[in-house]
Amino acid sequence: MLFAVTQTTALVIVLFDGNPLTDRLSAAGLLVLNGLFFIFYGRRLVERSLDDWRGFVYAAGSLAMFAPAVWFSGSATFALFGLVPQIYMMLPIWWAFVPMVLFVCTPQILTYAAGMEPSLPWPAALLIIGFSQAFGWAISRIADQSKQRGELLERIEALTIEAERARWSADIHDTLAQGFTSIITLLQGAQPNVELALQTARENLREARALVASNAPSPLDGSSLEDALRRLVSGVSLPSSFRVIGDPVALQTSVDVVLLRTVQEALNNVARHSGASRVDVVMRFDSDGVSLEVRDDGRGFGDALEGFGLRGMRARLEQVGGRLSLSSDEGASVLVEVPL
Repeated sequence: MLFAVTQTTALVIVLFDGNPLTDRLSAAGLLVLNGLFFIFYGRRLVERSLDDWRGFVYAAGSLAMFAPAVWFSGSATFALFGLVPQIYMMLPIWWAFVPMVLFVCTPQILTYAAGMEPSLPWPAALLIIGFSQAFGWAISRIADQSKQRGELLERIEALTIEAERARWSADIHDTLAQGFTSIITLLQGAQPNVELALQTARENLREARALVASNAPSPLDGSSLEDALRRLVSGVSLPSSFRVIGDPVALQTSVDVVLLRTVQEALNNVARHSGASRVDVVMRFDSDGVSLEVRDDGRGFGDALEGFGLRGMRARLEQVGGRLSLSSDEGASVLVEVPL
């Protein structure tokens, strides 16, 4: 666009300027050279955003061609509309001020030296100087804000990728890791547990396929949350029970997934760490929301720090506005509450 301004000015000088033909051709030729100088040198400075001493080199070379063009034809002054913005594209805002003033004042200085009336009146020249600096400052601010927004978007993208990695880690921990732990525990027991181990392995294979397909957890496929929880509880190696209090209501899929994963993690912790002889799960619906309690008669939590599983449970619940409570009164209790 800026290149087109100088070349259009050159064409207008050749066709419509009242100076002798040799002067018109000389002025037009210098403006064409100025445009080529921008293409082969100045444009690289703009594309690489160098903003250093090379911008002054370009300004000096461009002025060296612009000044004699104005000497041959005052109409070359109109090329300023293309040349001044180029200076601001290659130099920082305050560095560009002096070269810009030299460009704008060149027609006045040369026409005054030749004893002619300036083609650009001094008030107009001062107005162009003020407008150019103000416009350059505004463009600089816009460019800085765009850069900041770009950096912010890159940061958001990095955080999104990190969150997605954490989600996948939690999914794998809640499904495959727990399932294989159950298989190991069952196989370490008596022969009758082999069939239950095979069933658990099949469920984990479905879990893996569900994760890859980004679908809901396979225990929920085609069944209610209550049925899925009942199957989970019946699959543990300890004596267990599951009951529902209140009238069940339909929950969002995200809530179903969080509650299912939470019970999976709690039952896994019971099997691995509690030393319990029994576990009971109670699901309660009331006017405030839904709650799930997993209680066992084991050794409790004691002073042990929360591991990855419990931290993952809290993180999942926060996504749906729920909360997690732990207690160790006569065993261990994991209470999950999600508002409706």
